[in-house]
Amino acid sequence: MSRATARCVTTEAPMDRRRFLTVLGATGSAAAAASACDIGPEPTEHLVPYVVPPENQVPGIATYYATTCRECAAGCGLHAKVREGRVIKLEGNPESPINQGRLCSRGQAALQGLYNPDRVTDPMARGANGQWQKLTWDDAVGRLQAQVKQARGKGIAFVTGLESGSFGELVDAWMKEIGGRHVTYEPFAFEALREGNRIAFGTAAIPSYDFASARYILSFGADFMETWLSPVGYQNAFTRAHAFEAGRDGSMAKFVYVGPRLSLTGMSADEWIVPKPGTEFMLALAMASVILTERLAPPPPDALRLQHLLPGPERIAGSVGVEAGKIQRLARDFAASKGGLAVAGGIAAQYGSGALLVAAANVLNYVAGQVGKTVKFGPNHALEAAGSFKQLADLVADMRAEKISLLLVHGANPGHSLPAAFSEALGHVGYKVSLASYWDETAAAADLVLPDFHPLEQWNDSRPQAGVYALQQPVMQPVFPNTRHAGDVLLQVAGKSGGFKDYVQTRWRALHVRYGHGRSFEDFWNDALQHGGIYSEAPAQTVRLGPEISRLMGGAADTSLQLTTLIVFPSVALHDGRGANKPWLQELPDPVSKITWHGWVEVHPDTAAKWQLTNGDVVLLKSPHGAVRAPVWITPGIRPDVLAVPTGQGHKAYGRYAKDRSFNAFELLSPDPADFGGRAFVVSVTVTKTGDHRSLATIEGDAREQGRGVIEVLPLDRARSLKRGQHPFAERETPAYADQALQAWAEAQHQKASLGNYAGEQPRWAMAIDLAKCTGCSACVTACYAENNLATVGEELVTRRRQMSWLRIERYYTGGGAGRVGAVVTPMLCQQCGNAPCEPVCPVYASYHTPDGLNGQVYNRCVGTRYCANNCPYKVRYFNWYNYAEHGGEWESWPDPLNMLLNPDVTVREKGVMEKCTFCVQRIRGAQNRARLEDRKVEDGDITPSCAQACPSEAIVFGDLHDKTSRVAALAQDPRGYHVLAGLNTLPAITYLAKVVHGGAADARTDG
Repeated sequence: MSRATARCVTTEAPMDRRRFLTVLGATGSAAAAASACDIGPEPTEHLVPYVVPPENQVPGIATYYATTCRECAAGCGLHAKVREGRVIKLEGNPESPINQGRLCSRGQAALQGLYNPDRVTDPMARGANGQWQKLTWDDAVGRLQAQVKQARGKGIAFVTGLESGSFGELVDAWMKEIGGRHVTYEPFAFEALREGNRIAFGTAAIPSYDFASARYILSFGADFMETWLSPVGYQNAFTRAHAFEAGRDGSMAKFVYVGPRLSLTGMSADEWIVPKPGTEFMLALAMASVILTERLAPPPPDALRLQHLLPGPERIAGSVGVEAGKIQRLARDFAASKGGLAVAGGIAAQYGSGALLVAAANVLNYVAGQVGKTVKFGPNHALEAAGSFKQLADLVADMRAEKISLLLVHGANPGHSLPAAFSEALGHVGYKVSLASYWDETAAAADLVLPDFHPLEQWNDSRPQAGVYALQQPVMQPVFPNTRHAGDVLLQVAGKSGGFKDYVQTRWRALHVRYGHGRSFEDFWNDALQHGGIYSEAPAQTVRLGPEISRLMGGAADTSLQLTTLIVFPSVALHDGRGANKPWLQELPDPVSKITWHGWVEVHPDTAAKWQLTNGDVVLLKSPHGAVRAPVWITPGIRPDVLAVPTGQGHKAYGRYAKDRSFNAFELLSPDPADFGGRAFVVSVTVTKTGDHRSLATIEGDAREQGRGVIEVLPLDRARSLKRGQHPFAERETPAYADQALQAWAEAQHQKASLGNYAGEQPRWAMAIDLAKCTGCSACVTACYAENNLATVGEELVTRRRQMSWLRIERYYTGGGAGRVGAVVTPMLCQQCGNAPCEPVCPVYASYHTPDGLNGQVYNRCVGTRYCANNCPYKVRYFNWYNYAEHGGEWESWPDPLNMLLNPDVTVREKGVMEKCTFCVQRIRGAQNRARLEDRKVEDGDITPSCAQACPSEAIVFGDLHDKTSRVAALAQDPRGYHVLAGLNTLPAITYLAKVVHGGAADARTDG
């Protein structure tokens, strides 16, 4: 498969009538319309067709390739949509057991890593004067070979990210051959989780957690919808357990979140428990004590010896800050569910006692009889082999002691996540080599930089979970032709024959013996490529309490942290900073704070009042290890004695979108490993007001709903009692005396609607959004950007509220009492109103109603009066203040080659045009055309908008309201259904299904 081979020939001739008619006759009206936009200094582009069309490629028809996402260690399966030799969209692979066809924002934004304009394009070496000079590959490989030969016996180290497949095996083998060492480094390696499992069960394996089968979920700071292990798969499974399905059995799992900060995961909880930071493990032990003492569940025989060792609720209630009665209630409910699942080991909960917390959660699961049921050892996560922060710290010590002569780095950026210690130690290393795709901090400090393929351009494999063998294949030719796969480079340096694809295939021959079932290797290989890998079941493993469990009992003392406790939590979008060079992720509002493009420090309202702070005030946070300046964001979702900052920003390099932006939270953390071998992400700080202030780049409106009925909430008992035909949220749009006038008006409208294209039977495209499933993760937002060519406008314009996102996630806080604060979320997009206020006010008829019920927008008719946006009560229309597609312009959103990700089925809008969601109308028309060619009707499920396709929770359903057999038609009649702002008589096509919460949680979700 080749990169797009149609080339552009440009001229500077101005547009006139003769030229316009010439172009019109030569290339048709579409080309004429495109050329007509070139009036002025912009060049004209002439399309040159293929001379020899590439095999298996039809212009205008997409080709899909299965591969694997490498944006984090979860290993989600991907389908890459390729048009004319370039990949334009990433979707989840439905066959992958990891993500089951769903994909998060980071996975979708991998496209912007592939086409990033700041990638390393050629081998580079630092000259004697410190300046970079371009090399040929032969010269670069020769230099590396010489350095390897010279460094043998003097200390060679190779730092990589987690590589659970062939590349990791290649590095291991090569290091063994030349006497070096391989250090695996992931900033979020979950060392506390692994050590806690070892303390409890004698194994550092990370099991699989069966959220889908759980009936009572208890999270001790494990943010499984964000960055914990496998967030897409776990969110999907959580939704199957926690969503309300009428008629299923009338039940839904209860979710309790324990932690000092209300994260995205915590916002979906039915109850938020707010203990003192560092004491959560005592709460878990006390719950286990209640279960054992009261015989609430049949415990394994070896658990009985813990009964007299575990602390009771009364003993630890004061230290934890949670009443003994509440601890007893939690324990009894957990055991009574007969499907309890306690999870721990989140990065933000990696205190000094982080491993004890995991071990305590394991004990709780064990005494409740859930290990082997909801906690399954056997299908273990690959993160067991992720190395540890201690290993990197030991390497840094050796570097500082000048014991490392040659350092190679691939797939890791310790120059950002360990900024002071690692950067200082690099100065003591003889020669540094970076095999990187980007100019990150580590590459910028190297002596030799070898440009690597992006994962979407390379052959590779991985084993994200036991039994899952995931394949990567190049889905297009390299964007930059002088880059090279790091595996090919290592094989050449080592003097091995063949390329890295051959190396991968050699290792897959062993799998062929096990899973080939008599087929030839070629057939086996091609089948695995088509499906994205091999998916098998891993055998279960039985575990028992280990001998070190007594360590846990000795740790049940007051380990709470002090007043100025600061938690460094992983960014949902930017992760450990690797996502900061992707503008989609920079402009994606944080699901909790709604802030974009910069970091912040979270402060409780009481603390802010005491310190006389307001939103945007800049404070100096100083720890024993570093200091940063951060703007304040005031939120009720945090304890008064705790502050919190996100990771991800503060890069000193890493390209135009990341460099010199905000602060690096890693600078506040200790460079020394904690007792469990990982890094403590909690530190004590002093806070100083600087007197500076800045406007936050946020899209947040009111923090509270103010009773407007945007998000409706039902208690579980009330939802169970609803019968078909009941509509508790129904609202009469007009008074009774207007019924006769309305009927006459409706008859007149129906007569007019039977003319031209509006005659006959037409579909009514509609959507149903289940708020009992929606978590606010924002995968749908990034999917909309990717599918519909939405511009990213940057921090300054977001601050001025000029963002272009067609779909936003609204978050409202609820409650207000101590420990009773909660939050609710809802996606807000164009409602495709049947009685749309935007349509009659447009003076040029750019806003109009399509025959199939969409609120259409004619871009080349729009003159930008913005009357439609003013008249839209949902505020879901967006105005192009600038030409974001202008090449080299101040506000350019798609600098070359980033423009290669643009969807050719969607118009790129110009300055002065209003735009909005149209339910991915290009997908609707494509499905209609396919059905017409196949001489059939469009069937329910043929059309899936990008937001619905990406949603990990499967909260969005799309279809035809007029098809009474469709899922959306059934959901539109669900008793939980309602329309936002129904009293305005806009007749929206989107039905929201009310959120369902457990018992008293509904009281906490009323506005305070």
